[in-house]
Amino acid sequence: MENVTRILNERYAGVVLPNTVLLALGMTVGAVGNVAVITLYASKIQDKKGDRYFIPVLAFIDCLGCAANGAFYTIDNLYLFLFPSDALCRVLIFLLTFASGFSAHVLLVIALQRYLLICRPFGQQLTLYWRRVSLGIITVVCLGYASPLLGIGGVRHSNSTFLNRTFPSHECVLSVEKSAGTVLYFGLIALISVANILITVALYVPITRAIYRTFSFRKRTLSYTSRDRRMSDSRTTQISHIEIQESPKHETSDIANNGKQTVSPKRAAKVHQKTRTCESKKDKVKATINLMFLIIILVYILSYIPTLAILIATYTLSDFTYLELSTAGINLWLFCARFLLLNHVPNNLIILRDLLLHSKTALENFTDLCPEKIYWPDPENKTMN
Repeated sequence: MENVTRILNERYAGVVLPNTVLLALGMTVGAVGNVAVITLYASKIQDKKGDRYFIPVLAFIDCLGCAANGAFYTIDNLYLFLFPSDALCRVLIFLLTFASGFSAHVLLVIALQRYLLICRPFGQQLTLYWRRVSLGIITVVCLGYASPLLGIGGVRHSNSTFLNRTFPSHECVLSVEKSAGTVLYFGLIALISVANILITVALYVPITRAIYRTFSFRKRTLSYTSRDRRMSDSRTTQISHIEIQESPKHETSDIANNGKQTVSPKRAAKVHQKTRTCESKKDKVKATINLMFLIIILVYILSYIPTLAILIATYTLSDFTYLELSTAGINLWLFCARFLLLNHVPNNLIILRDLLLHSKTALENFTDLCPEKIYWPDPENKTMN
């Protein structure tokens, strides 16, 4: 019978080969991308305000998630009926559950941070202390509901049916024995996941409205920019022409004014334009960061829905097994069941784009463009030291 098990295991590995290829591709892209994010953040980014505080944490946990999910699902595809190690099975199940939960809860805290920053800017914010406390709480919670898998999970020795053949198998499963306790446990995990998604959505609805208003305002103001510049240049030219005509009259008073120089309207207009450009760029950076986190949250929500649906179906349909489906059906079932891996892959691409656009060099140039102190002369004497 062991020969039959081995032959059918090879047949199954051939059936799910498309899924294995996608897993290997996603694991590689996710791991490399997250390592690039951590490296770039550590070497190029100066996050003094803490807007990107959770980015390296999220990148690290997503890298762990890509490795754990990719390794477990790949081995499971190749050795579904002959899983090589019970200890390896337990460790991988624990790691993928811990990493997936940790990533989801970090995204919830990010949503809370963006909500307080955007919708409650004058209220209490997540300080550095509370950010660290939140990471500690997340770690304890994830260890709390992932650790039981080290005990109840493992390789189950039973009979399986595949291609109308029943044979002995050794499968890695989340729960070796089904009982009321295990059903309650997995129901609790599903409830936590759903609650996490709903709270995240509730926090990001007002944030999305604020981002939409910001971009709408920017589009409206851009239409007035060119007109304002033309009117400003016209006024400056007219005033400068008048000053040239009146300069002989004021020459003596300017010399007697203790060496102080009159600020020309043209210079004032340039400083004003520079200040407006600075404020515009700051608003653009803030809007870009908000949009980046919004996309990450949407990817997280969409990636969890198929996996939760498959998890619920697996433990509610007792007489159903996906091995009875066709080849396309098996691959589709596995694709939906493992869609959670998508939560760890595109995040790094989105974040990497943001970090490349706002690297240390770009921020230094931005600082040069926006002086911290701009002196505006007193309108009474119109002089500058």
